Amino acid sequence: WMKPAYREATTKHFKLLHAREEVSHLNIEIRHLHTFIHDKETDTLKVIADLQSSNPLLASELQRQWRSRSAINTFHIFRLNQIKAISGFPGV
Repeated sequence: WMKPAYREATTKHFKLLHAREEVSHLNIEIRHLHTFIHDKETDTLKVIADLQSSNPLLASELQRQWRSRSAINTFHIFRLNQIKAISGFPGV
């Protein structure tokens, strides 16, 4: 630790290790988020379809709210797909 070059090299080494760990965690989170968005869309659309006959007003309101969320999810999926296209991404 007495020599600044050694101290700096050691610090950079541990920062690099932490960065690799973080990338590994993010790769998992990317897959989780993509799956969550897909599952939520499937569930929501099923609930809306089921409500069409029993409670059309509620179905209509849920559909209206879903349009907004779906637009946001579309953007997120677009970004997630861009990340997945980066070489070195471990895949889904």
